[in-house]
Amino acid sequence: MLSKNQKKYAENKTSGSIFKQGSVKKLIKEFLGLSPLEKKIYENLVLGKDKKALKIAKKKLGDIRRSRTKRDTVNYFLRTKQSS
Repeated sequence: MLSKNQKKYAENKTSGSIFKQGSVKKLIKEFLGLSPLEKKIYENLVLGKDKKALKIAKKKLGDIRRSRTKRDTVNYFLRTKQSS
């Protein structure tokens, strides 16, 4: 029987450590490019339709907070692409 101070499961310290840094995700994104959803958002951002891009993301992702972050990441991708 476990006391209150003992942990039920041992924590795995290496679990997801590569993905937490984001280096692998950035590498995959750079290699594969944008997903179809991100392409739709990208097209609307190029045309200057920020609200429409947010609505598309909201409909697909289901949450306004997630859709804002998705729009911001695609917008960042757009700005870095234009600057280079």
